[in-house]
Amino acid sequence: MSTTRTITESERAEILRPPGLRLAGVPVFIAMAAILVLMLAVPVLTDIRFYYLQVTILIFFYATLGTAWGIVGGYCGQHSIGQAAFVGIGAYTSTLLYMKKDISPWIGLFAGMLLAAVVAIIIGYPLFRYGLRGDYFALGTVALGLIIYELTNSFSTLTGGSQGIPLKYENNPWNFQFQDRKYYYYIGFVLWLVTVTLSYRLRRSRRGFEMLAVRDDEIAASRGGISILRAKLSAFVIGAVISAAAGTFFAQFLLFIDPGTVMSLEISVQVILVAVLGGMNSYLGGTVGAIILVPLSQFLSSRFTQSPGADVAVYGLILIFLVIFMPNGILGLLRKSPRWRKVIGW
Repeated sequence: MSTTRTITESERAEILRPPGLRLAGVPVFIAMAAILVLMLAVPVLTDIRFYYLQVTILIFFYATLGTAWGIVGGYCGQHSIGQAAFVGIGAYTSTLLYMKKDISPWIGLFAGMLLAAVVAIIIGYPLFRYGLRGDYFALGTVALGLIIYELTNSFSTLTGGSQGIPLKYENNPWNFQFQDRKYYYYIGFVLWLVTVTLSYRLRRSRRGFEMLAVRDDEIAASRGGISILRAKLSAFVIGAVISAAAGTFFAQFLLFIDPGTVMSLEISVQVILVAVLGGMNSYLGGTVGAIILVPLSQFLSSRFTQSPGADVAVYGLILIFLVIFMPNGILGLLRKSPRWRKVIGW
């Protein structure tokens, strides 16, 4: 006599869970471990030139932001165009606490993350509660970015306005300042690695499944018992918190901030391009996009110094090319391969 057994919720989740790295095989683990070790050893074992060290640090910065945006736009399908606002919140919060109250930027980092989470909830809740999606949500985030940008410019007595704030330098690790720029390399590396790991774990979690369901079909997800508001707001807040942490790092890396440097629309667009080029549905998409776009951006800005706007025009052509020929990004080209799908976590 045959018997049937009811599948538990945990077993059902395991069946639906996308193939992970543990199924990719030992060679993949060895290759990834070797890459990470090599990345850690590069500043120590090589006499890397200052310029290339700076570019590599910027790659970590934009890879972190691109991965964070992938959680919002790739996993949950909410295409925010005002992500730079949260970068600015993190940068200004830690900087003002340091300059006005002499509070370490390490503490200011968490204060900026908390403030970014609060702002994301205050802004995101009404947007999601009243069903703004698609182009309307994108316009709402643009408005958010512009409002925070103008407020930062207006309160010049506090923020320095368009003149910005130069940070005092003391060569003190407790103040997030180092004479050797290699330390910024390692901090950027850790920030990037934590973000990528979080993105990977989130993609395979219950909350990640809810985000994917909302992205693919909100009506079906709602009928299946998923809270649309919770899924969208969670993604938005996570992306904001990571962006604020990256903003604190960026401020200490530059030792100068102004609205145009840390919260311009150009930064938001570049973050989106990084995520879309690499493949915003993959936890590695932001990294792949940053490895390509950041050096290209540095080259274009130095190559076309006498032709303002030329680098932006090239970025526009890249975006058109992506929309037409590679809507799923570079890693999207590998999503149909069973072996590569395990690696990129598509």
